[in-house]
Parts: sequence; structure tokens; C-alpha cells
Amino acid sequence: MRANQLLSMVMAGALSVGATFAQDATPAKPEASPGSAWENCRMHRMERHRAMMEKMKAQDAEIEKLVADMNAAPADKKGEAAAAVLNKMFEQRKAWHGEMEARFQKKMEWKKQQMEGEKSDKS
Repeated sequence: MRANQLLSMVMAGALSVGATFAQDATPAKPEASPGSAWENCRMHRMERHRAMMEKMKAQDAEIEKLVADMNAAPADKKGEAAAAVLNKMFEQRKAWHGEMEARFQKKMEWKKQQMEGEKSDKS
């Protein structure tokens, strides 16, 4: 019983972390005319967000199936089933961290290029 409560708390925490990382932290820009560079960028972000939400739904479905299997497992197999749930959650969280790090590095490279461009414009 105590293990099920602990597992439920861990799963709820992990799912909320995924939702937090799913938010796009890019600040809002003023409206632009259709076809402009800003509008194209906005459309690209919307597509990325849609793809990310689909991926999250698929991952949630995987976890839900594993949890259902765990709950239906006989007492002597519950430990293995709980380990499968935790391993899958860890795998998903590790993947999210990798994706967030890649996005951060890409953004930092872009900012570096912007700063170098500003320096050359001032010279």
C-alpha cells in the first residue's frame, strides 16, 4: 500500500515536471504582417509546440499502460511492474532534459551571433 502511494506521488511529480518543461519561454513579440519573418517564426514555434504536445500524449499513454499493467499484476510481480513504470518515467525525463539542453544551447548560439553582429555594426 505504501509503495503504491509513493509511486503515485512520484508519477504525479514527474508528469508535472514534463508539463512545466513543455511551456515555451520565448517572450511575446508585437504582431507582424502575414508572411513576415516574425510570423514565420511564430508559425514554426506553434508547430514545434503541437509536435511536443503529441509526443507528451504518447508518453502519457505509455505510462498509463504500464501503470494499468502494474495494478493488474499479481502480488509477486508488482515490484517488477513498478520498476518498469519508474524506468520508463526516468527514460522520458532524461530525454526531456536532453531536448531542453539542446534548445538552450541553440538559443545561446543564436544570442552569441546576435551580439557579434551588434559589435560589428558599431565598428
